Amino acid sequence: MKKKEILKKVGILFLNFVLFYALLRAIIAIGEHTGAVWVYKIGTVSYGLLAGGLIIAFFVLNGYTFNKPDYEPEDLPDRWSEEKKREYLEKLPANREKAKKLIYILLPLIVSLSISYIELTFFK
Repeated sequence: MKKKEILKKVGILFLNFVLFYALLRAIIAIGEHTGAVWVYKIGTVSYGLLAGGLIIAFFVLNGYTFNKPDYEPEDLPDRWSEEKKREYLEKLPANREKAKKLIYILLPLIVSLSISYIELTFFK
């Protein structure tokens, strides 16, 4: 992998982190400024639900695993027809590429939530 590609990926991750974290901090600030605790609760629960949904989507798109094993037709359920197994194995590389792209959203979102949790737990 070229340095330019790596820097681009790191830049995208960092930019997404800044955006997610800034939005989360804005939600928290609005909740504190207005005294409306519901704004904070709805914002943080929404972030958590989004993260959970993205984790599930990543898991499904990545072939129901967090690893990257290469599946063989005999690894798939016996109740599937040969055509269904072949179709699944043909779609799997494209789905894994989609799952890789989800990381650019999922990782910054989880880091933002983690930092917010650490701030709330240890510094307030």
